[in-house]
Amino acid sequence: MLDKKTDAVLELLALKAGTSYKVLNKNQLLDDLPKKLKIDLQSMLSIVTFLSENEYVDVKYQDKEEICITLTVKAQSYIEGEKDIQQKAKITNGQVGLLFFGVFLASFFGALLAVFIGKII
Repeated sequence: MLDKKTDAVLELLALKAGTSYKVLNKNQLLDDLPKKLKIDLQSMLSIVTFLSENEYVDVKYQDKEEICITLTVKAQSYIEGEKDIQQKAKITNGQVGLLFFGVFLASFFGALLAVFIGKII
């Protein structure tokens, strides 16, 4: 699962580049990112490097002003919903008590049944 800044950059690249190689202006990309994330040019480039190393994007070339980039299949599947799959189960205190009581009853009746079967045999 990616953090908010990396996710925002990946979403923007998906919107701008898609699945074919596109030449994009780095400053234009930076301007299109949400201002509340406070991403500067250097951090955006490090995020693109991270995405490239983890095979979310493929960078054909880049120079001082432009970058030629495309999304991979891994990035497309992540954007289409794979990122929502990884969620931790949340168990409330009431559910913990109910689970404990259920396990206790099951073990109690299991032991009682074992004693009963032992008496019969």
